Amino acid sequence: MEDLLKNKTDIYEDESIDLLNDLIAIPCLKGVKNDSIIDYLEKKLLAIDCNPEVFVADSNKFYDLVEHCPEVIGAEKSQKYISGMIKGTGGGKSLLIYSHLDTMDISDHNLWLSDPLKLVNRDRKLYGLGAADAKSAIAICVMSLSIIKKLGIQLKGDVKFIAENEKDYGATGPLEVFTKGCECDSALYIHAPETGNSLGETKVRAHGMFTFRITVFGETTELNEPGYNPTNYKNIKNGTNAITKSLKVLNALYEYSNKRDKLYNDNIDFEKTIFNIGVIKGGTAPGIIPESCVIEGNIFFDTDETVNSIYDDVNSLIQELVKGDKDFEKLPPKLELFGKKSNPANIYTLKKGTAIIDTIKDALLLEKNCEYSTLSKHPGSAIRFPMIFDDTPTIGFGPLAGNFSKPNEWVSLDEYMKCIKVVVNMIYDWCK
Repeated sequence: MEDLLKNKTDIYEDESIDLLNDLIAIPCLKGVKNDSIIDYLEKKLLAIDCNPEVFVADSNKFYDLVEHCPEVIGAEKSQKYISGMIKGTGGGKSLLIYSHLDTMDISDHNLWLSDPLKLVNRDRKLYGLGAADAKSAIAICVMSLSIIKKLGIQLKGDVKFIAENEKDYGATGPLEVFTKGCECDSALYIHAPETGNSLGETKVRAHGMFTFRITVFGETTELNEPGYNPTNYKNIKNGTNAITKSLKVLNALYEYSNKRDKLYNDNIDFEKTIFNIGVIKGGTAPGIIPESCVIEGNIFFDTDETVNSIYDDVNSLIQELVKGDKDFEKLPPKLELFGKKSNPANIYTLKKGTAIIDTIKDALLLEKNCEYSTLSKHPGSAIRFPMIFDDTPTIGFGPLAGNFSKPNEWVSLDEYMKCIKVVVNMIYDWCK
């Protein structure tokens, strides 16, 4: 692979810092209108001759899709997203680079050592809201396009760029973008590794996530026996205890979990499915029979299953419990999906090949201390969208960063610049 920026990265450092500073200065909070930052990017892409187009994504159109997670999108269901493009001359492979614009809210200004909306360079760490997640990634994409244009390189294949809102499973943008099809030969999702690892760690698969809630119902009865106060004691003498009923449901769920372990987890170092019960809540007081008990849990899975097929499995085990049990037959448990949910995606299961993995390996070889590795567990990564909806081979990577969703969020300046260089070289090698 040719190194287009050998010993030249430093000349773009000030411009790269200024761009990230501009992006961080424009609030773009999860679930809040993002018009201001879209307007800024439209002008920026126009200035570097990258053919910006602005669209509106309405997440309500995708309510029936598994990937739609309305509880985590936020209050604003309609958001703008923007695309840009370097049009190729023809005959080359096309590439998409993308990331998300929205950040978490500023939970407590007092915990920040500096203004979260002003980029601060301390010991070559760049601090600011979105520095890690993921405005540095947006800046990397835009700078990469800008450098390609400045170098006067004529590519044969198209390079497309998309910036949208998707923070924390809030798939406002990706559903609109990728259900229409991105029509690219491969895609790069630029995002700093949440693991705290350096540039080189690469996402090639996204685990599915099945998040469920089962409500088990009990029943109280009126007491008319002499000697009992019907107001105070009606709930402790007779009735059906929802918590007691829920124990049967829990036992059935753990039996299901054990079956999944035996079926899929034959490799201790790489679990294909992980089951967890995270919440059990029911009742109002120790002396009152609970009329409901709620069980909440999730299943991570990197199998050939889908959210819907696992739903059918769990629903079937509930129906088996109901059969022949008069308490369950009278008041059957209610199963529902909520919160974060997604189907899995894996570049190795697609039919279009894995050539983009060879490309990033070659690009990383040009850099010091950048070894290729894969992240084996990452539920719900946004690399899933092009693979699920458009069958596009997609990988994700980014610069070393820290304090995700916390005060004093930062990205390494050295790795920020190094990542720009890697993306530029990948674009050229892929699309030349």
